[in-house]
Amino acid sequence: MLRILLFCYLLFFSCTIFAQVKTKQKESIPSKKELNDMMLEMQKSMTEMSPEDKELLDSMGIKMPDLKNIQKNVSGVSNAQIKKAVENENRTVPFKDPKRINKALTTTLSSVEMTNYITHTHLAVISKLSNNDKKIAEEILQQALKLKSSIANTAIGLWIDGKPTLALYLMGVACKADPINTVNLNNYAAFLTMCGAEQIALPILNNLNKRYPRNSSILNNISQAWLGLGDITRAEKYADSTIHIFASHPQANMAKCLIEESKGNILSSISAAKMAISKAYSNEKENKLKKLGYQIKSEDINWNSPMPQDVLGLSKFTWPEYPLTVEQNKIQAKEWSDFKIECQQKIDELKIKQDLLENARQDASEYRNKIIMSEAQKGHYVQLLPGNTAKAVIKLGPAVKDIIGNMSFVFANELNRVSKALIAAGDYENLLNEKQKELDKKYKDQIGEGKPNPFEKICKDENEIRSEYLSNANGGLQSAYQNYFAYTTRRTSDLLYYYQYTMWPEEFELAKVVAQIAWLTQIKDQRVFFKDISSWCNAIPKAKKPGQLQNFDDVHCDYVSTLNLGVYKITSSCSNLVGEFDFGGVKINLNDNVETGRYSGSAMVGTSKSFEGPGGAEAEASVAALVEWDNTGITDVGSIAGVEVKAGGVTVAGEDVKVTINSGVSTSGKGILEGLN
Repeated sequence: MLRILLFCYLLFFSCTIFAQVKTKQKESIPSKKELNDMMLEMQKSMTEMSPEDKELLDSMGIKMPDLKNIQKNVSGVSNAQIKKAVENENRTVPFKDPKRINKALTTTLSSVEMTNYITHTHLAVISKLSNNDKKIAEEILQQALKLKSSIANTAIGLWIDGKPTLALYLMGVACKADPINTVNLNNYAAFLTMCGAEQIALPILNNLNKRYPRNSSILNNISQAWLGLGDITRAEKYADSTIHIFASHPQANMAKCLIEESKGNILSSISAAKMAISKAYSNEKENKLKKLGYQIKSEDINWNSPMPQDVLGLSKFTWPEYPLTVEQNKIQAKEWSDFKIECQQKIDELKIKQDLLENARQDASEYRNKIIMSEAQKGHYVQLLPGNTAKAVIKLGPAVKDIIGNMSFVFANELNRVSKALIAAGDYENLLNEKQKELDKKYKDQIGEGKPNPFEKICKDENEIRSEYLSNANGGLQSAYQNYFAYTTRRTSDLLYYYQYTMWPEEFELAKVVAQIAWLTQIKDQRVFFKDISSWCNAIPKAKKPGQLQNFDDVHCDYVSTLNLGVYKITSSCSNLVGEFDFGGVKINLNDNVETGRYSGSAMVGTSKSFEGPGGAEAEASVAALVEWDNTGITDVGSIAGVEVKAGGVTVAGEDVKVTINSGVSTSGKGILEGLN
């Protein structure tokens, strides 16, 4: 077995290194001699392997490699090539591409020429698409037409969802049908840029820039196109212009980050990346900051949802007073008895609900794991955590770092004061016993036939020492419990707020019930001491009617944004951040890696009818929301302008919804449109 493990390690490591040498790598690459030594070691392991071990490897899905072919390929790799691979990978900006730069500079486009240019470009683009691609795209197009949905917005939904080839096809159709629609032209150019056809996109963007100068979205897209072509000077110029208009522009700041990093200006690079992530979070930005040596902090992230003070309404719960005198004891002992019974009844009801939620959580988890395994085998990305988790961990995590993971909602460290009060109560009990002995001794010879029998005096004296005990023991305990429950109320709210953004909905529903059971159990189990009125007394007080147990406040997400683009709807709630298609039965099932993939970018959603051209930060009153995505999917949705926000969210819907794409950093010539003329 050890030999198998060693072989698997050598196989994985050598193949990984070889792949890195042939393409790119991020860690140091061994020399050619070291590669050859690894090949020899692996060959030795294969020679010594028994037939049983080989059969076991085969059952694990590990095929025996063709070492001769690997050695042949490795023999053709020189140390110089290895060094070049390292240098290429360590570049933060693309190499300059003079040929494509020249094409972009020499191609000017008037509005009159736009129709023919779009037609030619669309034909060139679809020539790069597979037959399967074109077939599915045409099916979606026909269905969108049938549903009377916006073709352009359908394309945007496909793009955000990681289906760039289908998006290119449909956006090309939309632009052909309406070649004067400036929003669509901008978005088509952004798609072209991110797929590696920057030189084709720039003439469109330059035309738009003349017509709509100082538009942050257009300027950003021009910057990203020049960056993709390796023209850093022009890329920086347009990135700076974008940032001047929209200081926290997510994509322009990331372009600026890479440009500054390429110059060795690490502090400036970090500053730009921090600005990029402040308005719209993404995993890629966080990873870039980590690579630059900066650990992102809570204050670096924008968070629109205010922290609730008491999400379950725990502070509204009341329980009987602690008896501080023997006169109060009779009534409050009965009140506490009734209170504990009522709490237990509610706990029993909640435990039934807890069992049902446990089963629902288990079923949902098993189903999710099944989907993850199924999609992973197809090479598809699957969301492993709730959509807002990564952002919430950064923003909300520091506030609960001392209690995170607490699923019992009991805060043992804060019970020290209660423990001390209980110890003190024991001391007061001992003191009471001593005083009781003294009283018994004092009146021992005064009770009986023919004796004074000072019952009222004994009653008074005995009640005094018992009331003193109750005041000291219960007074200290009541104060200690009040402090603990105030802390528990605050920290339970903190945890539930955090869990609401980091748990799947069915997990959070279970957490709420667990928190409710924990609260009822703790307030029920308060230690209260009782002492009856002296038996020498005759007064019997009337009992009060106990109050009703408070109900928990409902905890639901008040911060829901819905961006409905027609057949594609983006929903951002506390834990969920998802995009969903509704094609009325048409299924999208793509397996080809060329057909699928995500490119970083942003979208400004909800431009008003009164504003012509692509939306930008300069038109704040017309922009409702900013959507951010990277290679993991949608990573953030937030409002960025002066729109009416109801229940902490934004709702944008209707046929007039406009979406302006802001392209992210492009990898020159490496997209699906590489070589497009």
